[in-house]
Amino acid sequence: MSPFTNYLTLGYEHIVSFSALDHILFLIALMATYQLKHWLKVIIAVSFFTIGHSVSLTLGALDIVTVESELIEFLIPVTIVFTALFNLSKAGQNQKSSSKNWLALLFGIIHGLGFSNYYDMLVMGTKNYWEALLPFNLGVELGQLAVVAALLIALVVYEFILNKKPREWNLFISGAAFALALIMCIETWPFEISF
Repeated sequence: MSPFTNYLTLGYEHIVSFSALDHILFLIALMATYQLKHWLKVIIAVSFFTIGHSVSLTLGALDIVTVESELIEFLIPVTIVFTALFNLSKAGQNQKSSSKNWLALLFGIIHGLGFSNYYDMLVMGTKNYWEALLPFNLGVELGQLAVVAALLIALVVYEFILNKKPREWNLFISGAAFALALIMCIETWPFEISF
């Protein structure tokens, strides 16, 4: 296997693995308010997320931006909590608003810093640091597309086969994402509390 293919595979496996549950959960929450007819809006929102995390992954890999990994591991579930709450608000359900795209970009930056911490550990000490950056990032994107495709299939089943209302989908998905992310926030709380 060539180094390019190897790092592409590592990036893909990182995003579709159980260890990346927080990133997958964010994508699920990001898509919760959309219906199948909004497929273009899904692509746009996910593209904003991709731009955000690609930029911060690169900046993190270049050591231009460094943030404590404990703080990033806490902020990632915070982005999910906020996205789930936003989905339940009137602004979050407004399909004409571009607010969600800008949130996806901002939150993508935070998630990209999480990817950069993993990437640093992955290539630590190797001479392929820069050569691995592009294929690893592409692998992450392929994994992300696989998650989005699976979600769209689930949405087709929900909308057309089960004949359920989109509002119920949003309530269920956003509520579940909120609850799981809140648990993650508690588990990753980076600050000491003393009485």
